[in-house]
Amino acid sequence: MKAKDNPFKEIKWIPTGFHALDKILGGGIPHRKITECSGVWSVGKSTLAFQIVAQAQKQKLDTLWCDSEFSFSQEYAEKLGVDCDKLDLFAGRFAEENLDYMEEWAEAHKNSLIVLDSIGHLLPRAEAEKGADGKVIGGQAKLIATFCRKITPIITINNIALLVLNHQFTDLMSGKLKTSGGAKLEYSKSIWLMLRQANKRIMKGDQQVGAIIHAEIRKNKLAPTQKQSTELTLLYGEGFSVKADRFQELLDSGAITKKGSTYWLGDQKLGVGANTAREALPETA
Repeated sequence: MKAKDNPFKEIKWIPTGFHALDKILGGGIPHRKITECSGVWSVGKSTLAFQIVAQAQKQKLDTLWCDSEFSFSQEYAEKLGVDCDKLDLFAGRFAEENLDYMEEWAEAHKNSLIVLDSIGHLLPRAEAEKGADGKVIGGQAKLIATFCRKITPIITINNIALLVLNHQFTDLMSGKLKTSGGAKLEYSKSIWLMLRQANKRIMKGDQQVGAIIHAEIRKNKLAPTQKQSTELTLLYGEGFSVKADRFQELLDSGAITKKGSTYWLGDQKLGVGANTAREALPETA
């Protein structure tokens, strides 16, 4: 065939539900590609993934959550908009079980979304069979390398979006940020989204009720947005705030103006301070 006749050239996107995040991603989470979302513990990786699953279900897509961490919370998922009656869930003890099941599921479904939570927690069978201090050097990376080679054509042919969550840590030898999974995952993923704390707290009185999360694109093969970033508002127990994203979008467009410390939507006074103004933003704005 000629390149212009490539049947896989069209890329569709699953919106995240956040305008600013979709913009730096290039449209959302792409079908036919591997997207990685990495960060340290408690930065909102699983929360964001739940909210993306909810968006995929709004598009009537089949969804699979592969829970290698055994940390899936039905109550929290439903609070974030996930229909658990329509979400497939698999939790295998060994890495091989999880990776093989994702491959089988991808073969049997089209126009779907798979979430792996997480790469860093995949436990190779050979490592599990050793003692508590046993470790198989490169065992996890070898499994991921094989999985990437096998899953890439499947998700491309069946138009499936694969979102993998990954742990992030500082390498003690080099001082650089690293993620689990080895080099093959670095090559295979089309988008790398990194989340980190922005050292900005959301306060209600003297109690912290949330945090500002910095989202940065570290790799993007589908849009010229590498190194671009945005900030998301994470409210504890409620997820990332759609209203806060909408507030920032209106502020950037000039629809909301700031005079001193007071915010205005046209002639309507929203309040003093960003938190107060954001809460006063009408749903129809």
